[in-house]
Amino acid sequence: MVTNFTVVISQRQHFGNQPDTFDDIEPGVPFAGSTKDFSFDCPGVNPNETALLMFRSRDVDHDRNSIQINGMDVLGGLPASPSNDAWDGNILRIDSHYRLRAAGNVLHVESRKSNGTPGDDIDDFIIENTVMVYKIPDSEELPGASGDFAAFLSGELRDSIPTVRGSAADPDSRDQRNQYVLPTASQLIAWRAVFQNLLAGAWGPAHRLARMISSTYNVVQFIDTPTGRTFYVLMEGVPGQIPELAEHPSGSVCITDPADPTRRGWGTYVFAAQPQRSLSISAPHPHADKNTELQAAEAFLALQAHTLLMAGTDRDQNTAQSPCAQEDPPRPFREADVSHTAESVFQMAFEEIYSGDASLWHLQFHGNAQPRGCEHVDVFLSNGVEAAPAMLYTLSQNITNSSKAAADGGSGDPLQVDVYDQRNDCALRGKNNMQMRFASGGPHASICHGDNPQGPSRFIHVEQSPDARSAPTPTTPRRNRDVVLAGICKTFP
Repeated sequence: MVTNFTVVISQRQHFGNQPDTFDDIEPGVPFAGSTKDFSFDCPGVNPNETALLMFRSRDVDHDRNSIQINGMDVLGGLPASPSNDAWDGNILRIDSHYRLRAAGNVLHVESRKSNGTPGDDIDDFIIENTVMVYKIPDSEELPGASGDFAAFLSGELRDSIPTVRGSAADPDSRDQRNQYVLPTASQLIAWRAVFQNLLAGAWGPAHRLARMISSTYNVVQFIDTPTGRTFYVLMEGVPGQIPELAEHPSGSVCITDPADPTRRGWGTYVFAAQPQRSLSISAPHPHADKNTELQAAEAFLALQAHTLLMAGTDRDQNTAQSPCAQEDPPRPFREADVSHTAESVFQMAFEEIYSGDASLWHLQFHGNAQPRGCEHVDVFLSNGVEAAPAMLYTLSQNITNSSKAAADGGSGDPLQVDVYDQRNDCALRGKNNMQMRFASGGPHASICHGDNPQGPSRFIHVEQSPDARSAPTPTTPRRNRDVVLAGICKTFP
């Protein structure tokens, strides 16, 4: 068994019948009166195991006051204070017959007279910092799946993300259905704990914690039958049963009820059980940056990388703009765009993975239509700063060499690759990318409206022309995503 805890009383409470009793020594303590109930939850609790109620108390004159859990007196009651001039620490055993439950438990505290009865001359005392420590199962059966994992990523998972047609600056309003649900601040904090557990290989606790945030999410153990490799997939639904995204015609919504079956659109996160390369791959713009979601999935599997992060909706799915820094023109950034929105589950995943392993390099695939200033660049590598790390030049050279070495035939020159290292380079540098800003050393609180990247990092923004992210064909042996992948393999052996 492992333990968890829940805070029952976070603020000091004065029980009794004289509100001014402690004005001289503990001024401002909220007055609860003679009795008060406190509701609390114990997510995932095993009710058959003993728990501990821990709290501090002051100036308890006798042991006849009442303290109950779920309507039953707690053994030992509220201990009398040895001294009225100090705080006392208390630990009370809560046995299985109190039947702690996942939600809706009640702590009842009541001040009484020294003979144990209610009345006027009751005890005045303070309690605070009340915590219930309880046991939860240390293992949990995960949903399982087996099959061709590559086919699942490129088929069912990709197909579950609706495309928003139209141009970046003028998306088709008929496809913008506000299907991306905005996560709340408390949900994002909870998601950090999920990713910390995933990074630690605690798949069961991660699964349980994820479902406490949204019951649509599962950690699925997926056995890839062609290779025998195992992946742990944090996703909505399970393979074969991915829920449909819901429309919200009135605009952006938050969903705080974990039991609500509405799909959230917060993304899919894959962890390899036995990665062979210290690489994390991400695709923040499925469909919008055409084929990058396929490219990311193929790269993750071929490289046997550590993690794969894939956004859960099209970047233009919601109509509202991102609250973070904008670049309009050439296009507005909308709130479902996880590269340009700081408060997203995708960002929480990236930050925990980036901070959790200093050996990982992070490759993020993007696409463009070769706008002005980028006409002669097929693959543009950026670290957000002109003083680019040597790794980017190595990667650039290896992609170039792979393209040149591809089989003769077809048409077209080798891919043209460049590294951002001077002011007049291609403008698509990822400086306003939230993951780039965090990786460069910016604290989370400042990345939304803060400065551009401040220094080099282990994050590589891979901006690509349509050819560089397309599948190979007999006529494009040197201009396709396979040669980009070959260059990455050479760079990160």
